[in-house]
Amino acid sequence: MSIESLFSSKVPWVTRLGGVASEHITASRLGVEVIRMGGNAVDAAVATSLTLAVTQPHLGGLGSDLVALIYTASDGKVHFLNATGWAPAKMSRSLGKVPLRGPLSIVVPGMLAGLYSMWRRFGELEWRRLISMVINGVGDGFPIGPSLVRAISNVLNDADDAFKSTYPINAKPWDLVRIPKLINALRLIGENGPDAFYRGDIGESIVNHVNSLGGVLSMSDLRDYEPEWGDPICVEYRGLTVCETPPNTQGLTTLMILRLIENEPKAPGPFSPSRINTYLKAYEAAYSARDEFIGDPRFVKIPVDRLLDPEFLRGRLKGGLGGPRGEGDTTYFVVADSEGNVVSAIQSLYYHFGSLVTEPKYGITLNNRAADFSMSGVNEVAPRKRPLHTLSTVMVMRNGELELALGTSGAHYRPQQHVLMLTNIVDYGMNPVNAVNAPRFLWGIDGLIIEEGFEVTGLSVRHRLIKYPGSTGVASILANINGVKILYSDVRGDGAALGL
Repeated sequence: MSIESLFSSKVPWVTRLGGVASEHITASRLGVEVIRMGGNAVDAAVATSLTLAVTQPHLGGLGSDLVALIYTASDGKVHFLNATGWAPAKMSRSLGKVPLRGPLSIVVPGMLAGLYSMWRRFGELEWRRLISMVINGVGDGFPIGPSLVRAISNVLNDADDAFKSTYPINAKPWDLVRIPKLINALRLIGENGPDAFYRGDIGESIVNHVNSLGGVLSMSDLRDYEPEWGDPICVEYRGLTVCETPPNTQGLTTLMILRLIENEPKAPGPFSPSRINTYLKAYEAAYSARDEFIGDPRFVKIPVDRLLDPEFLRGRLKGGLGGPRGEGDTTYFVVADSEGNVVSAIQSLYYHFGSLVTEPKYGITLNNRAADFSMSGVNEVAPRKRPLHTLSTVMVMRNGELELALGTSGAHYRPQQHVLMLTNIVDYGMNPVNAVNAPRFLWGIDGLIIEEGFEVTGLSVRHRLIKYPGSTGVASILANINGVKILYSDVRGDGAALGL
């Protein structure tokens, strides 16, 4: 049986106009509708993101962070938006190790502020109109995907009454469900913008609830928060310019891996043991450098040039290092409009349902992103500091024009996934659909996870084979080939690519 015969047959959307690939068909549909009504890619991204906050609340609800790369076709520039949240002003080492869940695992949610900032800079349609489209699209019900059903089931024993009164805890896959509390929150956000969240009743309700459980969040933590704009970090790889999100995100890790493998002999096939061995050495060096040097650049100096020097990175190969933790999840989407503008964005609560703290009035579950702080080093917890962030996304340019935009769920695995999908295309000639669908191997704290389809005979490293398709992240991709856009959503997820 050929490798390709393992791939399931989700259908890509191919168009010269606009489209959306996301992890829920309703989010993709509403994003496309915004473009159809005259909105641009940023307008559509706002609608897609907020729809995902309702339809995929376990992955990227209103209590999330967000990062995005935005390509503006008029000037060929890639912009970076950092809407990752910071720790409360009262959070410090004195509180002890940050717990995995609960009220002390929360950072200020940056997603909504990021969406509004993106819209103010580049959007064209009225904010209230965009929010109304989302409310009209999901307010009377949406089909609940298997991913959300599983997530509810997995956390239900640990959930409180606020959670159980918010989410459809007895739903089955593809039932039509409603989450009225979130719709009420969106109505306020439509009327008052993000002030409803960061300065108004939503924020006050969140702060009061978090602190009633022993948290240290304050209204000033919300009021003072602002997302940041900047430039991506880019490297050349085989004639292409690969752009990733800079620190405090881990996007630099993707680029470190690419710098290491570029001059290595190419494996004889994409599913060969020699490819695994080559990439594993690069993973070990890049993740070691990530953990030692990458944090919030407002607090620590990050030697970007040195981290992109292959000689420096090769000097970090020690052998036997453990891989990163694999927990966490998120939801990625990509939007393209008819003018060629593209938004590649990812939002996340971190773990499924984040902190498991759900504010009872508006049904907003808050992230547990503070759990990624450490007690020492560059990522040491501190007031108003942002943790080393797993969120990142990729854009690839050829001669100054966008050729690829992609991203995936996967937390600390994400740089590995980005490298696999990019090199599937660039080094092994796969089309975008097969590049996303292809079997993957992931290096983590427990060794290698390898989807069936790889040849593993003679592989010396500890590994575990899993059935294809496995739980190795849910990706989406946009490829722009000679003016034709190909949008696709991973066979591993519930989503879809739709367009004009």
